[in-house]
Amino acid sequence: MTGGSTGERKNRYILLVDKNVDDRFRTGMIIQRIGYNICTANSAQEAVDFSYVTPPVAIVAEAGTVGTTLLSRIKKDGRFSDVPLLYTTKEPDLDLELRARRGEIAACLRKPVETEALYQALQAALEKTPRKNIRIPVALKAKLMNVKERSEGLVTVISEYGMFFRTEEPLDLNAAVPVTITFPDRSISLTAVVLYSYSLEASPFNEPGMGMKFTKIAAEDQAFIKSYILAHVEGGL
Repeated sequence: MTGGSTGERKNRYILLVDKNVDDRFRTGMIIQRIGYNICTANSAQEAVDFSYVTPPVAIVAEAGTVGTTLLSRIKKDGRFSDVPLLYTTKEPDLDLELRARRGEIAACLRKPVETEALYQALQAALEKTPRKNIRIPVALKAKLMNVKERSEGLVTVISEYGMFFRTEEPLDLNAAVPVTITFPDRSISLTAVVLYSYSLEASPFNEPGMGMKFTKIAAEDQAFIKSYILAHVEGGL
């Protein structure tokens, strides 16, 4: 887990190309809610025009005429030869799936795009250390049990398997501590271990606190956290 910052992504954007307004809206909102900036286009020409102004770090394009035209255009220009291309398609497409397995395109995803599949595909295409599990920014009250004078604080980032706990007095690395996290409709008790920490003095540009991995958590509580995250990402879509 990292503190609630996506600083490395601030100047990057993903180009989303889809003629279908509803699909474009849904996919675009998911991309933004999992932490990436986007620009949208509804045609291959519009996408190329965007790319010439500021090249994207990846392109998510509907399969068919739009995707084929876009691929042929960008691959002829050396500036875009390394830009990952992810296709979306309403129907199974064995050719695209084979091309994805061969590495000719970054991914082939079925519409409506499944949140976790899209997250993992973008992580694999863009990140040096890809993550499998979605992390979201939150503001959840939490308490570290049996820790005096620094027991209460906020969880500012959470995933299915860990969290970032904001505190100006982080614990030692590898410290294991019982934690209670308060969600809007329930509380969860678990054990977490400190993987890394940022102090206010040593890391003034990072949120002070601790990245913690869940080591003891009930299966139903882990399932609840996963559902909470997906509801946050997909709410209103």
